[in-house]
Amino acid sequence: MTYPPEPWYLEGRVYLSVWLTPRREAAAGLPPGVRPVTLAGRALVGTAWAVYEGDGVLRYREVLRAVLVRRRCRPLATITGIWVDSEESRAGGRALWGVPKEPAVFTVTGRDGFSARARAAHGQECAARFRALTRISLRLPVAFRVAQTRAGRLHLTPVRCRGRIRPARASWDAGPLTPGGGPRRPRPLLSLLYEDARMLFGRAPRRQGPTIRTPGDE
Repeated sequence: MTYPPEPWYLEGRVYLSVWLTPRREAAAGLPPGVRPVTLAGRALVGTAWAVYEGDGVLRYREVLRAVLVRRRCRPLATITGIWVDSEESRAGGRALWGVPKEPAVFTVTGRDGFSARARAAHGQECAARFRALTRISLRLPVAFRVAQTRAGRLHLTPVRCRGRIRPARASWDAGPLTPGGGPRRPRPLLSLLYEDARMLFGRAPRRQGPTIRTPGDE
């Protein structure tokens, strides 16, 4: 399977909810050398739907679960579960960055009133509804690093985004992506809509320096 080289430029919308979950549950399956960031003894976990469209290198949908972690004092994010409806995205995410993408079939409708459902190949399902709470948005650039296990080692990937953010209200039936394996419909701490998003995921190729010719090269 072929896929675009990194970095991937993606355009679209992201619907995000943030949760508090027991630290011991969030710590399962993390890469070596990182540990969960905690708030009052509980870990911060995000679940998100993304609809990538526009002029990006790929167009596809995904739903994911990520844990906010740290390596020493540096905050990072680790994706612990993710479904996509693009084979190129699945293969590239695994090979380039160690992101554990799995295939799924998606049903997605709406924008401000957003509804989505995904059914994975093994039959498990995940669903959510989002409703934007205001038309007022704030432009917010975001930059962070994703920490995954690749070839048995910790692999860090830079991510840079810019877009407009709005508060939202969300309800989830996250199934296997439920933070901490808790109730199927837990209440999120915070939900947001990140629209007109432009994302650069991965490292740019290193620029090759000028060639230095020495006597005898002629």
